[in-house]
Amino acid sequence: MPTIYNFEAKSIQNYILDSSKLKDMIGASEQIESLCCDEGLLEQVLKSLDNQVKFVRKAGGAFTIIFSKPDDAKRFQAVWTFCVQQAFPGLNFVQGIGKDKDWREAIEFADKAFKQDDHNHLLLTYPLAGSLVARSPRTGQPAVSRSQKLGERLDASTALKREFRKGKRLIGKLKFNTPVDWPTNLENKDKEDEDEKTFPLSEDNRYIGIIHADGNNLGQLLKRLKKQLLENTQLTESDYAERLMAFSEAIEKATIDSTRQAIIHVLAKEANKFRIMPARPLVLGGDDFTFIVRGDLALDFTKLFLEEFEKNTETKFQSLIDKYSDLKKCLPEKLTACAGIAYIKASQPFYQGYELAESLCKHAKKFSSEHLGQNKLMPSSLAFRRITTSIINSYEAILKDELSIGSNIQITMQPYLVGEVKPSHANDCVYLKNLQDLYQLLKDNEVSQGIFRELLSLLEIDRNLAEQAMRRWYDNMEKRQQQDLLTHLKEILEKMGFDKQPPDSLQFIGSKIERYERTPIGDVLALVKVG
Repeated sequence: MPTIYNFEAKSIQNYILDSSKLKDMIGASEQIESLCCDEGLLEQVLKSLDNQVKFVRKAGGAFTIIFSKPDDAKRFQAVWTFCVQQAFPGLNFVQGIGKDKDWREAIEFADKAFKQDDHNHLLLTYPLAGSLVARSPRTGQPAVSRSQKLGERLDASTALKREFRKGKRLIGKLKFNTPVDWPTNLENKDKEDEDEKTFPLSEDNRYIGIIHADGNNLGQLLKRLKKQLLENTQLTESDYAERLMAFSEAIEKATIDSTRQAIIHVLAKEANKFRIMPARPLVLGGDDFTFIVRGDLALDFTKLFLEEFEKNTETKFQSLIDKYSDLKKCLPEKLTACAGIAYIKASQPFYQGYELAESLCKHAKKFSSEHLGQNKLMPSSLAFRRITTSIINSYEAILKDELSIGSNIQITMQPYLVGEVKPSHANDCVYLKNLQDLYQLLKDNEVSQGIFRELLSLLEIDRNLAEQAMRRWYDNMEKRQQQDLLTHLKEILEKMGFDKQPPDSLQFIGSKIERYERTPIGDVLALVKVG
């Protein structure tokens, strides 16, 4: 009797970022990668039970397996649950199992059981924290050991993560063959390990970019794909598993190939210079993507990743259709993604930076969902924020409290679009390339940042004062025979959605979204600081 088993690790990012120490995060990433990889925990458990199974899905800490016998599935569930609890203390997960003579019905039962499993339940980690139990100072959890050289008390989860910190499964997926090391510390070396490699930051620029990217509408696409396959009465159980597994592998490969291209074209030159890669992956499975990149490289890296993800999914989907013609009805032309970048200094709280990156990504996805392109595809977009305060809020709160002046001006034009998908109505859409052109023009011509900081200060007082200051600056630039620069500035601003520029000044405020008029000044100044 066909029996379906679903498993998914929950809150993977929380598990990885629990410590905020890079080598612990690396260890946790390696642990998660070891869950479903070749010769990983899943494969070892299946081998020990001598189970013959079909995989429907296997990526990013989640998998679906078809067993031919219910007893095999129940035995696997018992052993697997125990192994995960022992190998990943503190990791939450959900699971569901379903059986029926009809494999289609078994899949429906397993999906229902999976959804009904308590997504919020907490798994106990031993030892429990009594009043006389020492705690790990970094996580607050009960300590079970001490690090050998520093004497730091470690909880059970962190102690296991440390055992994985030198693993290379995650970076091995990228197949980047240049002989460089990947960093294991954000700040100076720990005395505990002489082989630790510090992130290659300059003394006068300690910014890193925490990047979180996510595929657009992948969950809905997967549901649509499964529904169509289940409705096809000609398909066998093996056909169903084969097609969904091929789809899962296509998404995984598109993500990895896109990341590799971004590394080669943006990071490789700097890596060769320092012999240490100015980046580190933390999550890279399915369409989930979390990376740390040196601040001045993070924007170009993210932009290229999003562009390549569009191209790679288009190629992979066409290959799937060529092999399985019945997938043509439900597969889109390609998949797009959105991203958020939180710029923080290496010494600032990492976990809060990641939460902001996730919030920025959600903001970008919301914007893209409201500007669908042809065939109802969401355009790729990204948003970024340089953290300037000790308290880090969600981006929605930052937009309201820090990036808005009065009730009708925003000093940002985010999110910015990238990629080839053109939105159906583009009046309030700005492409990242135009912002980068503006930034590069001001940087290359060494235009004083003072005038733009002055504009933001005057906007707080009176918009008319700000516009007067811009006219004075414009007049001074003309007297210095900088007419070509001014003309180029006007061209870029008009591409960013501003009205036709006045003859005696520059109009930096005006591109509207909802009730707000916007300006890119805040975004340009942020790039100046991190770049």
